[in-house]
Amino acid sequence: MITLTHWIFLAFVLIIVFTLVWRKPPVLAAAIGLFAVGLVHSKEPIGAIQISFRALSLAAENLLSIILLIGVVVGLTQLLKDSGADQVMVGPLLRLKRINSVYWLVGITMWGLTSLIWPTPAISLLGAVIVPALKKVGVNPIGLALSLTLFGEGMGLSGDYIIQGAPTLLSKATGIPVAILVNASIPVVLISGLFAVTTGSFLIKIRLDLPEDALPPSEKETIQGAKGLKKLESMHNSKIIALIVILSYGLMLFFMIFFKIRGDAASALIGGCTFLILCIGVIIKDQRKAFVSFVEYLKQGFRFSIGIFVPIVIMSSFFFLGTKSGYQQILHADGFGIFSDFAYRLSEIIPLSKWTVGGFIIMMAILGAMDGSGFSSLPLIGGISIALSQAAHLSPIPFAVLGQVVGIWTGAALIPWGFSAVTAAVTEVDSNNLFRLTLPCYIVAIGTAFLFTMLRI
Repeated sequence: MITLTHWIFLAFVLIIVFTLVWRKPPVLAAAIGLFAVGLVHSKEPIGAIQISFRALSLAAENLLSIILLIGVVVGLTQLLKDSGADQVMVGPLLRLKRINSVYWLVGITMWGLTSLIWPTPAISLLGAVIVPALKKVGVNPIGLALSLTLFGEGMGLSGDYIIQGAPTLLSKATGIPVAILVNASIPVVLISGLFAVTTGSFLIKIRLDLPEDALPPSEKETIQGAKGLKKLESMHNSKIIALIVILSYGLMLFFMIFFKIRGDAASALIGGCTFLILCIGVIIKDQRKAFVSFVEYLKQGFRFSIGIFVPIVIMSSFFFLGTKSGYQQILHADGFGIFSDFAYRLSEIIPLSKWTVGGFIIMMAILGAMDGSGFSSLPLIGGISIALSQAAHLSPIPFAVLGQVVGIWTGAALIPWGFSAVTAAVTEVDSNNLFRLTLPCYIVAIGTAFLFTMLRI
């Protein structure tokens, strides 16, 4: 049943979208939306205040592990810079000057790691070592961020062929075997992904792969400062720290692949190992001063991480209201969530054909992924795919696969407070600038997936 709460929520979704179009931070609109939805739902100011805080708490709880992981990684990154270990570790990469070459090399590496251990732990591995080194020699970090986003959660996780977390969730919602969903998704994922990353490469070539004199002054200063590779105070200590990092991460990767450690477990392994490396590295580098410097590295890392994720927590807290879990835990209401309610109501109004069903699936996948996680849209997409395909006398498989691809790509590239925010944090770029680059690639990916799906039905 559609209530006034639903309409107020939808109104603030549109306000947030318009705010993004006007290139303004949408955080205030989301915060006001929390109180507005809470007030309408609870019909009292005290209830609205409690709902807004429950929403913030739920979002913070879901993002806390990522905040901690990014903070520790940033602290280690600074240690590697200060000790000179980053120069020792990635010496061959320092010869790469053209950002387009780096785009494909880093992207393919990210794609492989994402397939094995999922995007967040993968970007943590790359972000601690490779990204800072490439930035040091003047590679524009926005190009690195674009590569990590498109190849990682975009192309890599939209198929999820090895871990099979996404198709498993979809299978539970539809009753279709995982193997069938995986086989059906292979051409859709590969074709849409290749078109998207190729578009990204083209954007890199025309906008970022420029001579140094063509760069904006701020970027030029960064590159000039980066080219001044400082003389190492202690080459011996740098080599020891570099060796510890390489062996530790290599051993972690082996354990994750061999023992099939995935997702949150993989993130916890990398986060804990990174924390341990930071402890050991500080002792090797600073010795007696390690007691003080260790705290400073942690402060620097968490100061950066928390600063990046504060607006993300607020944005996520608003969109959690539309999901099933948020609807039940925040509003304390029974039901499948605001997004689901709108989806089923629209399905009763729209005439059904393969084109309208496909368009409806895309719209619902985008709305379902508005909390920044493409996975949260999969149960919704599964149920809608079954219902609409049966009503239209069509196979549900291609529609379910289309919804999976669109949902994951939306969480990866379209939502500034989603996976792209993690990428922006690791590469230290502005998330809005990254959004402007990923948007054309996202549109290409979704458009290609839709047309390819429709032509196959």
